[in-house]
Amino acid sequence: MIKERWTALSGIVFVVLMLTGAAFVIDLPKADASAQEIAGYLADSGNQTRNVIGAYIWVLGGLAFLGFVAGLRSVLRRAEGEPGTLSSVVFGAGVVFTAVWSVAAATLAAVAYAVRFSDAPVSDPDIVRVLPQLGSLLLLLGGGFAGILVLLATSTLIFRTGVLPRWLAWLGIAIAPALLVDVTYMNILPFVGWVLVASIALLRRQGEKATAAASDRRYDAANAPATAHR
Repeated sequence: MIKERWTALSGIVFVVLMLTGAAFVIDLPKADASAQEIAGYLADSGNQTRNVIGAYIWVLGGLAFLGFVAGLRSVLRRAEGEPGTLSSVVFGAGVVFTAVWSVAAATLAAVAYAVRFSDAPVSDPDIVRVLPQLGSLLLLLGGGFAGILVLLATSTLIFRTGVLPRWLAWLGIAIAPALLVDVTYMNILPFVGWVLVASIALLRRQGEKATAAASDRRYDAANAPATAHR
């Protein structure tokens, strides 16, 4: 039960760090930004520092997600049994998601880091326009498809075993197509929302198990004297 609690808390920490980091890391010139807007960004050391801080926060969030998906794999594996193919898919896709998430964060903050901390003489506005789009594409393709695998494999196991509420499985299936749509770097937001809901479901599951265990102990204690008398 302690493992499930840490799994749920890791998922919640991931969500908090993701949303916090997003507020810092995605404040970048858009693909159609004018040369004047890009020049203003390159001269804004405070904004560049925020971009880099946001990237670090995102990487920490990715590590928290790795803890979440590792714990989720354990919950699903116990319910699935051997050979545990689908639960392994959940974990493997989670590892890919974490790796892509970290690379995307570094790509989004690359110009800011180069200018602010390495004194790089960035003068080509196309670099400032294109690199953030690369980070967005990484989230869309790598992060999005890895997230779809996590959702579909988890939902399938929930339907098969009932290890978590069936509504969580239906929610995962409904959210999966949304990961194919890019909305200003945030195509991954529906998946982040699912992680939060799944973490809450795990906490509720732990609470129900603890309540059931306490009820069993009270029942055993109430019947112990009668059993001893017989």
